[in-house]
Amino acid sequence: MPMTRRIGRFAAVVAGLGLLAAACTSDPDEETTGTTEATGEGEAEQLEGSTRGLTAESIKVGYLGNNFGALAEAGIAPDLGDQTKTIPAIVEEINERGGIAGRQIDLNLQVVDFAAGPQAAQAACLALTQDFGAFVVLVSPAVSRDTTRCTAVTNQTLSIASTGWDAPLYEEAGKRLFTVGSHTAMSTYRQYEAWGQLMHDDGALEGKTIGVVTSDGSPEFVSAAEDALLPKLEELGYEVVVNVVIPCPEGDNDCEQHEAAVERMKQSGVDFVFMGANALAGATFVQAAKNLDFKPTWAANGPQVTDTVSKFFSGVHDWWDGAFGVSTVFAEEDLTDTAAECNRIVAERSDEEYEPGSDAYGFTAVNCILFRVLELGADAVEGDLNEATLIRAIETLEEVPMNAGPPGSLGPEKHDAGDYVFLADFDAGAGEFVRREGEPVKVDE
Repeated sequence: MPMTRRIGRFAAVVAGLGLLAAACTSDPDEETTGTTEATGEGEAEQLEGSTRGLTAESIKVGYLGNNFGALAEAGIAPDLGDQTKTIPAIVEEINERGGIAGRQIDLNLQVVDFAAGPQAAQAACLALTQDFGAFVVLVSPAVSRDTTRCTAVTNQTLSIASTGWDAPLYEEAGKRLFTVGSHTAMSTYRQYEAWGQLMHDDGALEGKTIGVVTSDGSPEFVSAAEDALLPKLEELGYEVVVNVVIPCPEGDNDCEQHEAAVERMKQSGVDFVFMGANALAGATFVQAAKNLDFKPTWAANGPQVTDTVSKFFSGVHDWWDGAFGVSTVFAEEDLTDTAAECNRIVAERSDEEYEPGSDAYGFTAVNCILFRVLELGADAVEGDLNEATLIRAIETLEEVPMNAGPPGSLGPEKHDAGDYVFLADFDAGAGEFVRREGEPVKVDE
């Protein structure tokens, strides 16, 4: 199956790969300090209601995107479409309809070439937040945690993003961060709790000796495993006998720590492994397991269930065969009317037209939904528009559009719109995860 289940997936994939990492990094498990951190001072300042970037006639909106360039041409990274055409087309349509709360959008478009490295992402963040003075920054799929943190936390700018992050990042942002557009916008903590719950409900954990593996190259997943998955498994009555964080750089296929971790699991009698090490690190771990004749039942989640990451496992498909998958990404047949309308607007106002089910179609829809949520929130504002009133209005959007699958939801204590997952199984013959029959499962808030 070519691209039908890849819609919106690459936000999570790229997060796992650590792409577009800006210089303003943080560890989710480290205690935070500063006026925008969990001290509450940042939220207090936000509640005063900033009007930076607003006039009676205009609203400054920054857009931060990523371009994979040659990698996309080589077929090893997604083709996101031409954002320099799709985003202005969306803005043109909104402005012709009257703009955001009666204000014309003043757009600053920053699309970063991945090959330029993290310094380019840092520069784009600063260009939007400090130089341009955006009222809000829209953060597209394929932009990393660190870059999102740069806009929402370090530079205290309301950010509407596409990828679900760990709970500490939402807390650091002091309400300045929402994630919407697709079910990949679900926080990693909710994803990992659902992962444990669904494996229990399926009976997959009965009589099993459990191990968990993550990689320090993806701190948002390490944090989610330790603070969400492990407590959920304990609550359900299971003991995790081995929890290992591989201290290897992402993509270091010769790192001996993989084999050491496998040996530890093997000697402890582990026969069920929650694979939280993403992309190359996960594939390398499975290769080490094959080398050492360690073949447990595998469980994958989120980015690991995507077609793109499955390509990294091509050398060990036989060892990965039968892995359980919990996915947040829906198929072409699940595309919404909102996704179709967004792509219609772009096709009519530019020369960009994408096939339903393609990566570019999905990314165009998700990016359009970032603007749509901004519109919906502004329309729901009671009184004067400012940062605080907009945040409170967005929190009232109990149902928000998605590019595929059921609608999402937001609330005062829920800034991640993704709500649904489904089960799949890895089929070595197909080289991908195959969705099971049945309705998607709604994840607890």
